[in-house]
Amino acid sequence: MVDPIEVQDILNQVGNLLDAGETAEAIRILQELHPADSSEILYELPAEYQAVVLRQMEDEQAADMLEEMDEADMAEVVQNLSVSELADILDEMEPDMAADLLGEFTDEQTAALLEEMEESDDVAPLLAYPEDTAGGIMNTPRHMLRRQMTAAQAMAFLREHYADEHDLYYLYVLDRHRRLVGIVSLRALVLALPDQMLDEIMDRDVLTVKPDTDQEEVARLLARYNLLALPVVDDEDHLLGLVSVDDVVDVLEEEATEDIYRLAQLSGDAEIFSPIHRAVRNRLPWLIVNLGTAFLASSVVSLFEGTIAQVAMLAAFMPIVAGQGGNTGTQTMTIIVRSLALGELDLRDVWRALLHEVAVGAVHGLSIGLLVGLLAWLWKGNPVLGLVIGLAMLGNLLVAALAGVLIPMLLRLLKIDPALASAVFVTTATDVCGFALFLGLASYFLAWLV
Repeated sequence: MVDPIEVQDILNQVGNLLDAGETAEAIRILQELHPADSSEILYELPAEYQAVVLRQMEDEQAADMLEEMDEADMAEVVQNLSVSELADILDEMEPDMAADLLGEFTDEQTAALLEEMEESDDVAPLLAYPEDTAGGIMNTPRHMLRRQMTAAQAMAFLREHYADEHDLYYLYVLDRHRRLVGIVSLRALVLALPDQMLDEIMDRDVLTVKPDTDQEEVARLLARYNLLALPVVDDEDHLLGLVSVDDVVDVLEEEATEDIYRLAQLSGDAEIFSPIHRAVRNRLPWLIVNLGTAFLASSVVSLFEGTIAQVAMLAAFMPIVAGQGGNTGTQTMTIIVRSLALGELDLRDVWRALLHEVAVGAVHGLSIGLLVGLLAWLWKGNPVLGLVIGLAMLGNLLVAALAGVLIPMLLRLLKIDPALASAVFVTTATDVCGFALFLGLASYFLAWLV
């Protein structure tokens, strides 16, 4: 492993070697690096050099580098390779990664590549499933144990078919119709008597998923039950594939990034150095939406122009009420959105979650309301002002709790991603209600404030 500074130095070195025509030396340097580092360097090279490197490397090493990239970057890097060259590399890739890359091409290009590949039978079935499902990220199962085998036969079977297998997590057992009927641990197999049947020692309680299960749900199941792999089966329990924990590591990163970006109303493909036109296209629409909600809050303030004109110091306290409400609402909303994403909360729990967050909001509102009311009294010397801002703070923090729970839940009910739009509506609710409560109370107690 090398740090980012070293990667940049190596990139410069490799680029200079390729400029000088010393391709073999550049390849040697890349081969000595971990694929995660060499793939980063490969991606940063000019397009013509990317093709040179991939052609000169062993297909297996080229495949290892490409597998460290996401599918869009892979497609960009291999664009100058011929069909036969790319097919050779695809044959060395994990089937799910090869399927992801093929998904970036047109139907004609994909058909031509599958025709050229030797291992297309492992990849083609995966193209039938959306890439964000269990079927899209699973790997085609290799040789599996059969329930009629004895322990001795199973051990001989493993030595024959899994000698070169690095990731042997679980031993799944099939019947003669390739239906998944059980799972055997290595410990149980080693300790079993040689003539004992697998049918006797296997565990029949196997957690499975269907091929259309969302990849985020697969990752959640693997994490919840501390599993290293999950079998994917059809409606008749025929084994279709396996999703291993390393298949969902990137999924977890993608889903977390997606949720974080959506909370900020950003597109999932937003990057720090993305093209200006794409960055503007991704961000500007939500800024316009936010502008509209800001005008809504301003229209509430404009209703109390007379009150503000008589008590100008109210303008100094307005951002405090709205800001605290927004922060509290964001806290509640973030917890609710996360719980919905992880499956810890569903629509049946709405009332329990609402009561819990309202109770928390009430305690926060009383605490912050008393504190800010006292500070306002001490600062301006007017106890009524302290009472007004304290009550407004209590009311707005209760609004924040309600909005932080109900808005994500309502969006989920409407089949809209709560992470995408919750923040806009929650902050709008706390701004509008915060200003209305504060200035409304100030208008009511106006005689004691002037």
